[in-house]
Amino acid sequence: MTDPYQYYPTPEALSRKAWAMFKNQQFARVLEPSAGEGHLLRPGPYQYGKRLPIDCIEIDIRKHAVLRDEGYAVVGMDFLQFQSGSVYSHVIMNPPFADGAKHVLKAWEILFDGEIVAILNAETVRNPFSKERQLLLRLIEQHGEVEFLQEMFAGEDAERKTPVDVALVWLKKTSTFEQDILGSILDDLRQDRLEADDLAGEFHLPHELALPNAFIDNAVLMFNAAVEAARQAVVSEARASRYRTMLGKTLGELSGGGISSEDDSSSDAVKRTLFKRYRDLKNRAWASILRSTQVTSRLSSTAQKRLESDFEAVKSLEFTVPNIYGFLQGIIDQQGKIQLSMVCDVFDLITRYHSDNTVFYMGWKSNDKHRALGMRIKTTRFVIPGHATESYQNDLSWESQRMLADFDKVFAMLDGKYEAAVGLESVFRNHFHALRTGQRISGSYFDVRYYPGVGTIHFFPTNKALIDRMNRLVGNHRRWLPPAETKTGNGFWQQFDQAEKLDKAFRTEVSKHGKRDGRRYHFDPFWAVKYGDESERERGNAMLTQAMSTVLANHGIDPDSLLDSDQYGIRQLDWDGLPDSHLTLAS
Repeated sequence: MTDPYQYYPTPEALSRKAWAMFKNQQFARVLEPSAGEGHLLRPGPYQYGKRLPIDCIEIDIRKHAVLRDEGYAVVGMDFLQFQSGSVYSHVIMNPPFADGAKHVLKAWEILFDGEIVAILNAETVRNPFSKERQLLLRLIEQHGEVEFLQEMFAGEDAERKTPVDVALVWLKKTSTFEQDILGSILDDLRQDRLEADDLAGEFHLPHELALPNAFIDNAVLMFNAAVEAARQAVVSEARASRYRTMLGKTLGELSGGGISSEDDSSSDAVKRTLFKRYRDLKNRAWASILRSTQVTSRLSSTAQKRLESDFEAVKSLEFTVPNIYGFLQGIIDQQGKIQLSMVCDVFDLITRYHSDNTVFYMGWKSNDKHRALGMRIKTTRFVIPGHATESYQNDLSWESQRMLADFDKVFAMLDGKYEAAVGLESVFRNHFHALRTGQRISGSYFDVRYYPGVGTIHFFPTNKALIDRMNRLVGNHRRWLPPAETKTGNGFWQQFDQAEKLDKAFRTEVSKHGKRDGRRYHFDPFWAVKYGDESERERGNAMLTQAMSTVLANHGIDPDSLLDSDQYGIRQLDWDGLPDSHLTLAS
């Protein structure tokens, strides 16, 4: 099978030779543009007892996780589209042999001031038949050197062997850095009579870009402008530092009473400063994408945190239009998973704290070791504690408001709408005083009552079908409900539908085995299945399952019966059964 990426991991001996070829062993920032799984980087140097920070580019996305696990930052996928080279002092590379010249020329183009070491097919240098190879040969003659090596990919340490000879190329690119910093001293001195107003005369606030249909393109343009402004600022600061040093010390410094200001305008120092500012700008730019899309406005707070956790890896990528669309496409591809996780988050919040919020039913019998009970949220009322306020407060806490906003997003999504017409968050914001005095206020999906002293909010569902939809989605996901292809008998769905009616009898049956005995309580199975260790959960689940079996038998219900013919219909509900409620992205 042909390897589309021409992946030949660099043998350790060749990697060490490549690193040793750098003349300047003071590494400010290193780039590896064809990183593979990081073989070339493993002999890389350490500074202050820590591995040197290295940025990687790798076109095969399957290798990104390996690189990140090794501690490298993945900043791009296609090096030939990469632009942010000015922050690097060194580039080390083992590019695809067929395109070696093109990759070295790209590195030379984007590098501001620094060294390049490249492992190439020897024929790339020996046989300069193309314009790219001819240009590379001229660069080597004028700015570098080359060493030819034999059988480096044929030794025992070669993971993928090939008899090809290699050319180890070194190039040094020197910028007009000193001239950029110092400028023309005489020209600058002629400006010393300018007034303060003249000095600020060319400064104007930048115009805002207001093109909503080109948000991503404008974000990249703004980012590039910010990077260029930062570059100019860093160079200007370095010039100022150099001038200050040329003027000499202050009287306070000469007499030992002042703090001496050191000149930090070297090329490596400027690169470190520029990289720090570049990284900050890139973090801000990616965050603006994450928080400006219509996707995030419809994510619950927990789903947002999960996305931001994944975002830590994404934000290391170069901030370009293709990378942004790739990130957003990944969100689209996962939208069903994201939405289902949001439903489960709210379900777990409702069922976590208050035992009266939940009723139980017999979960479907499967091949699992232990049969489990399923849980349903009550369609009549449920209570959420932990939201107390003082008499002087005019609104709920920020955390409580986030919870209500999550409810609004999830139930609007279950209803196939982008947002609730009258959300819980707006109900509390607009009617907080009335709620504090005990009034019952209506929103789109719930009536609510609030008890500020004890901090409980009572929810009365106005659309029981949405609660049922949530119960079925979570039941399917957690395998409490039977698989869609199973021909389930009426007994299972009878006990599922009547769970609230059977709840009192079920809890009475459970209490027979958990009555108080003197000063101690017997084993509490409800607590055990939520908070116990593995053995306690198994014991608790067995007790609850037995109690439910007894109740169902007393009511003549067999949850395990199967149909002879397919009468199952659409009693189950998976995510595809929901009304349209899609995550959408900014154009």
